[in-house]
Amino acid sequence: MVFNSTNTKDCQGWAARDPTGVLSPYKFSRRVLGSDDVSRITTHCGVCYADVLWTRNKFGDSKYPLVPGHEIAGIVMEVGSNIHCFKTGDHVGVGTYSCRDCEYCNDGLEVHCSKGKIFTFNSTHVDGTITKGGYSSYIVAHERQVKNTAILSLHLYCYKIPDNYPLASAAPLLCAGITVYSPMMRHKMNQPGKSLGVIGLGGLGHMAVKFGKAFGLHVIVFSTSISKKEETLNLLGAHKFVISSDIQQMQASAKPFDFIVGTASGDHPFDPYMAFLKTNGILVLVGFPREIKLNPASLNIGSKTISGSVTGGTKDTQEMIDFCAKHKIYPEIEVIPIQYINEAVERLISRDVKYRFVVDIESSLKCAKFSNLTTLLARATVPCPLPQPALPNKPGSPPQPQPTPPSPSSEIFLSISLSVSARVSCFEFDMSTRSVEDCQGWAARDPTGVLSPYKFSRRVLGSDDVSLTITHCGVCYADVVWTRNIIGDSKYPLVPGHEIVGIVTEVGSNIHRFKTGDHVGVGTYVNSCRDCEYCNDGIEVHCSKGAIFTFNSVDVDGTITKGGYSSYITYIDGGCHINRYCYKIPDNYPLASAAPLLCAGITVYSPMMRHKMNQAGKSLGVIGLGGLGHMAVKFGKAFGLHVTVFSTSISKKDEALNLLGADKFVISSDIQQMQDSAKSLDFIIDTASGDHPFDPYMALLKTYGVLVLVGFPSEVKINPASLNIGSKTISGSVTGGTKDTQEMIDFCAAHKIYPEIEVIPIQYINEALERLINRDVKYRFVIDIESSLK
Repeated sequence: MVFNSTNTKDCQGWAARDPTGVLSPYKFSRRVLGSDDVSRITTHCGVCYADVLWTRNKFGDSKYPLVPGHEIAGIVMEVGSNIHCFKTGDHVGVGTYSCRDCEYCNDGLEVHCSKGKIFTFNSTHVDGTITKGGYSSYIVAHERQVKNTAILSLHLYCYKIPDNYPLASAAPLLCAGITVYSPMMRHKMNQPGKSLGVIGLGGLGHMAVKFGKAFGLHVIVFSTSISKKEETLNLLGAHKFVISSDIQQMQASAKPFDFIVGTASGDHPFDPYMAFLKTNGILVLVGFPREIKLNPASLNIGSKTISGSVTGGTKDTQEMIDFCAKHKIYPEIEVIPIQYINEAVERLISRDVKYRFVVDIESSLKCAKFSNLTTLLARATVPCPLPQPALPNKPGSPPQPQPTPPSPSSEIFLSISLSVSARVSCFEFDMSTRSVEDCQGWAARDPTGVLSPYKFSRRVLGSDDVSLTITHCGVCYADVVWTRNIIGDSKYPLVPGHEIVGIVTEVGSNIHRFKTGDHVGVGTYVNSCRDCEYCNDGIEVHCSKGAIFTFNSVDVDGTITKGGYSSYITYIDGGCHINRYCYKIPDNYPLASAAPLLCAGITVYSPMMRHKMNQAGKSLGVIGLGGLGHMAVKFGKAFGLHVTVFSTSISKKDEALNLLGADKFVISSDIQQMQDSAKSLDFIIDTASGDHPFDPYMALLKTYGVLVLVGFPSEVKINPASLNIGSKTISGSVTGGTKDTQEMIDFCAAHKIYPEIEVIPIQYINEALERLINRDVKYRFVIDIESSLK
């Protein structure tokens, strides 16, 4: 591919010469038109904050003289002999360059090109020259079509703008517009009736509001400034406006959102906004604050997600332009002459713009080369159906004062409890308690957590109940947490255990799917309202009225639930003609092995299925090799994934590879080994609860990669670039629903997947808990209740 530059400096532009970022007139040469090229007159160019960053060398890689601008709209002047998709006079927009041959380019996701994209300005072109952007009179771009026949009609790097869509309005779509549209579509936010929160109301935020309204969403805007309320509601059409520094308003907004788009680049807390999301809710980050800090519970409780994004591919961009034209969506712009650009940049830094500056290149930057093309230029001045934008301040005049940029109050703390004690009031049950204390168990009496024998009563069997003799109970770290009152809500005497398996001894008159002698399991919760959207979808653990957990919860009769460190258990399984909370275990599956599936197993299986990790040939990383981690390896192998285990201890290598069947073992403290694994993984399951950095692991993910957190470190801290660059995701999870749990048990039986266990008597439980705290177990303790608790 040969690119020749013209001999004359016929392209006029404005460039920065040094890190002061001051722009001034600059003449330079564009290359000669090639057979695969399109040459375009620039009529308008939007002003993006990226123009500030690179003209002022904020990343240390600016190449001067630097001509910025990547929101370029204009008119085709000439096309090469191989170009058939454009003709002279077409209205077009310009994007970025890439290799056009990798998996991302062939899917129309060129911004994620695996060989490195060539940006519209300040990048090294294939001919060694430095790209120069849209603050210039014209631009020449290579325009070869992609190889993927499914999108063969897609034209790379140049977008058709409908003739009736104003070119000035089209310019901001090419960065601000696509930056929010692309992740909104990727995360299926185009579902009428759903709810959307928008943080920040600048160039990106106001477009998120407009797209949300066009999608039929209920849109709420968050800002610290009351002065933005009227425009938010009346100009942009949002349904509600919330002052993010008002604690009462913020608390009143808790949990209504399916989605949030975070466009604010100023530092702000994330936990309050995560508390606003519904179960399985998604916060998409398109801004660049300095860092993201989260309480892991903000992700795990409710299985919530933070996903990053930065601009979009050619396929999405053309789709967005057509969508805007069809639905008459126009950015709110302030059109300025090029001579005003330095003042505009200062105003942009001060957030004094509503909502995007657009440079009128056509009128203010004259170029002799195109003096004979007045007919073409006339076509660029299609009347705008919107009110004419206000004229900017005169050069030299002081900018109008603006309110402080939006940032939620750091004083707001919306706590999320790991233990939900809720009364399920939509059902009435006969739950009389036996007068005889006939259930034997082991209980903790105080925060020392020491367990000892304890007798108590279970309730009398009701018509919707199942009673089972407990044969085995797995030991989970939750047993440590609540016996020692680490959360602060323990109710003594406390009988722990929520990985319960056994044999049915009695069933109520309304129970038809179980009979005496059946092998069954009971997991982390034993009741829920059964009537909310989550219960109806089989994800009762997220019951909107509060699931009743297997131990240490308040049951519907006011008693405290007691877990599986006991001889038998009675629980509700009927009602509303739906069978729940009890799982069939195949007769040929060992009961001792089944116990850990009911917490450790489902805690990793559920998010793996939710994030579609059952795709053979994909790659999975597993952080941590305990009860949860070893099950993630086993499921990964059964799904046909290439599994890599990460550990700080070389002593785990042999078991990881030979016992569990992992394909690769990486010492996470070895920088070279970690670097060798960069961008190699589609998925990561993070089971480690000890504090550890997240950025090194995010760097191991491919584009659109997902890290699922199922452990509980004290804090999650991430550089926003770890999410945004590559549009990566971090999602939380905690256990799973009844539907997934039964599916997982059946999957394990079909594929002969068995947890690695150490069976112990109940009398050894205190030593076992100490060993669990010290991570001295391979890989799950299981109490033999049947043999040791007589």
